[in-house]
Amino acid sequence: MILQIKAALRIEAGFVTPRVAWAWLLAVAMLPSLAPTALAEERVPAEGRVIKLTLPLETGQVSGTVTSYTQLTFTLTTEQGTPHRVLWNAILADKVELYWRYLEKPEGNAKAMFELGDLLIRHREGEARAKQAFDRALELDPGLADAVALSLANQEPDGTPRYVGTADEKMWGELSDQTMQQGIETLRSFAQRTQRELQTDLQLYESERFMLLTDVEIKEVEALSATLSKAYQAVAEVLDKDPTENVFVGKCLIVLFKRRVDYIRFQDQLHDTDARGTGGLCHGFGNGHVHIASFQRRNARQTRHVVIHELVHAYLHRHEGPRPLDDWVNEGLAEHLAHRIVPPAGENLYLKARLLLEGKKGLGDGFYEGENLQAWQYDIAGALTGYLLERSEKAYPKLIKAVKQGTPTDEALQSVYRMTPAKLTLRFKQRLDRELNKKLGG
Repeated sequence: MILQIKAALRIEAGFVTPRVAWAWLLAVAMLPSLAPTALAEERVPAEGRVIKLTLPLETGQVSGTVTSYTQLTFTLTTEQGTPHRVLWNAILADKVELYWRYLEKPEGNAKAMFELGDLLIRHREGEARAKQAFDRALELDPGLADAVALSLANQEPDGTPRYVGTADEKMWGELSDQTMQQGIETLRSFAQRTQRELQTDLQLYESERFMLLTDVEIKEVEALSATLSKAYQAVAEVLDKDPTENVFVGKCLIVLFKRRVDYIRFQDQLHDTDARGTGGLCHGFGNGHVHIASFQRRNARQTRHVVIHELVHAYLHRHEGPRPLDDWVNEGLAEHLAHRIVPPAGENLYLKARLLLEGKKGLGDGFYEGENLQAWQYDIAGALTGYLLERSEKAYPKLIKAVKQGTPTDEALQSVYRMTPAKLTLRFKQRLDRELNKKLGG
């Protein structure tokens, strides 16, 4: 039986923060290889289950047969044998369900039905279909209740920086020349491994502080290099550090893909991470290394905005010590500097935050609660960071240092700025009102 359909790709706009266009890949090769997850499991269609498709890809209309698939992507192979990797969530939700049911025959199979629900829940148009699949999976196996709840809770991927492994305190502070050189060699080995496993035309470029592994044009490499230097100096100065010092272990390996699908594959195969729905992710490792991966945007300013945001995450992972920062602090500084150096189109952060908070109490649910920051609150965190710096540029690095050295964030805020979160929120919102009144007053 052959299923032959001409499908249309679904066009998606926007991305989930934190955003990135370059990737810092410092020491993954030093870690043991990660075991593949179910998401990474490559499957081939059972004998007789043939799907033929025609899709409008970047290179034009492509016709072929589905030759393999995972819960992230499927491979469409042409008659000439050319493979094209396509994201499941790039096609319409009803087609995703149709193809998956045809390939997996999930009726009567609780695990396969759960997988269908897990695939659909990550599709912007798949929620209703996903819940139907989950209900059927639970009928077949009530023991899947926890797995279903977890899948539903994570239908919008978390875009905050990932912390991986147990911190090795010796990898923070001043490092020996030998350790720094080992870091560089590790990066080169990982770059080679990435090239082998992804089989993508990636080129490696090196500078004094950075490595770039990419398939974008050389002019974009040069432009991003200049932006990185400017951003690195800016974050160092905000944190009262010497901008000529290298905070990284060796160098920073940056991975930038032309295509989003390659970014998704990279995160899946080499980071054991489901990056669907994200625009970029920063991983910080317990051995001191940081790495980020993302894909190129059509708008060059947006790409560079993303670069700066993720560079701040990378720097903060290396700053002072391994203790993670609360989301509102981490994302706040990243968005503040990204807006300051490469302002996007539209209003300034104060006005954006004021409009986002219209009619809301406080700064939104969970704002000060560690890792609970929601995507819409990132601009608010950026504006709040700008307000703290406006009040005192000398106090801000003391706040970050205190938290990094183990002081709870609320206590550090009280000690350095003499404000509780409630008082800070009140003063901040008053500042936003003044900004809005200034705008309305012309």
